Amino acid sequence: MEGLEQGQDNQPTAEEVQPSSLLARAASALAWLGGALSALLVLIILGLVTYAVVQRYVLDRPLVWSDPVAGYLVVALMLGTAEALRRGDHISIDLLVGRFGARGRRVIAYFSDFAVLAFAVVLGWSCWEQISFAYDFGSFTADHLEIPSWIPMAPLLAACVLLALMAAARLLDALPRGAQR
Repeated sequence: MEGLEQGQDNQPTAEEVQPSSLLARAASALAWLGGALSALLVLIILGLVTYAVVQRYVLDRPLVWSDPVAGYLVVALMLGTAEALRRGDHISIDLLVGRFGARGRRVIAYFSDFAVLAFAVVLGWSCWEQISFAYDFGSFTADHLEIPSWIPMAPLLAACVLLALMAAARLLDALPRGAQR
């Protein structure tokens, strides 16, 4: 079973490779916190949906606020994306990657981290513009809660910052190690 922990090519897992730079250690700690918060949010959403179902179908007293809150919390689950990247738990297709040598896998890993960084920056910039517009315009959500609409968008921006930080840290941390990755 030891071979399963390290993978088929005996490469160390994300948990076994310790980040070397201060940026990578800080990004790893923040990513872990984002993942822990995301896991807690899953439990909160489960409890909220269960409570809403009981209120609606057992007590015949539907909640007007539970669906929008659950939706906002689902968006906040994105805070766990940086932890998924740190651990290597993100979606990947290794059909062809397994056929490459160590150097080819490193190049693909660099490209992958760069693509994640670019995605996080583009999505984060878009979120920032949406949040700025909503804040400046003074818009509110179109549900029974009627809260400023920038508030439910803020966790997505935080998730983008965490994801970009983790991807950048992985790229910078991998440069001096090169062959170890």
